[in-house]
Amino acid sequence: MFRSQLASTFFIFSFALSPVYGDFDQMQLVLTWPPTYCHGKSCARIPTNFSIHGLWPDNQHELLNDCNKLFTRILNHSKCNALDDRWPDLKYNKMGNIQTQNFWMYQYNKHGTCCTELYSQEAYFDLAMKLKDKFDVLQMLKNQGVIPGKTYTVNKIEEAIREVTQAYPNLNCIGDPPKTMELKEIGICFNREATEVVACHRRKTCNPLNKNEISFPQ
Repeated sequence: MFRSQLASTFFIFSFALSPVYGDFDQMQLVLTWPPTYCHGKSCARIPTNFSIHGLWPDNQHELLNDCNKLFTRILNHSKCNALDDRWPDLKYNKMGNIQTQNFWMYQYNKHGTCCTELYSQEAYFDLAMKLKDKFDVLQMLKNQGVIPGKTYTVNKIEEAIREVTQAYPNLNCIGDPPKTMELKEIGICFNREATEVVACHRRKTCNPLNKNEISFPQ
């Protein structure tokens, strides 16, 4: 009897601590800089603009991952073309990406299924594309004098984004900190409804040791 009650109590306690899938208050649009991503990788193409890595729902307590496996293959040809323009799988050419849809499936199953209470699969991908188009990060950087092929301080890149969004972005770099690191990704966080830019819950930035500068490669 006692063992049964203890098991029941443990189950209830565990359930209370488990993430409530869909209980999110933030969406992060994560954009990849292809020239950096493709260093040391076999890429079938290297776009010269930022491409979508993912749209990640999150809350202030924890990362929400792998909430379900619900991806439905996208059959609309025009939607596939639009997605490939903004959210390419760099390991494949356009035809290969649209045929396999592996990257879209992975990102939706890992992240998109954690916000289904507000966004259906179609709405999730539409929102990612809408935010990508609205916040042209490459143009933001260029407008502030940050162009590919040069090195900049972390602060310069962060401020160039903040000038437009009014919130600091997340930065992700690759490379050896004592040497020159390369800018790989920029993340912009939004409120739950994606109507305004907000400060990211878990601020992430690059920490080079060499003059605090990072490379923005061509």
